[in-house]
Amino acid sequence: MVKAVAIVVALALAMVVAMSVGRVSANCNIALLAVCKTAVIGGLKPTVTCCSILRAQEACLCKYQKDPKYGMYINPARKMITSCGMAIPNC
Repeated sequence: MVKAVAIVVALALAMVVAMSVGRVSANCNIALLAVCKTAVIGGLKPTVTCCSILRAQEACLCKYQKDPKYGMYINPARKMITSCGMAIPNC
């Protein structure tokens, strides 16, 4: 279960990072995206909380995408990102 949470968080963060090229935030914390797990892994609609945290982490998405531990989750998180009304990042 912890691994699944890490995967979801990584996906969400990677997408946020990709959307905010060049911006860096002191608040980057991929663990916060654990609330998005069902949206990424299960393909369910993201919750309001998930979208809120994803938006707050937007400046971190490119950073997460470039991290080998999380970059592979970018594609699965695309639907979640767009469901939150965000654009897919271009890092």
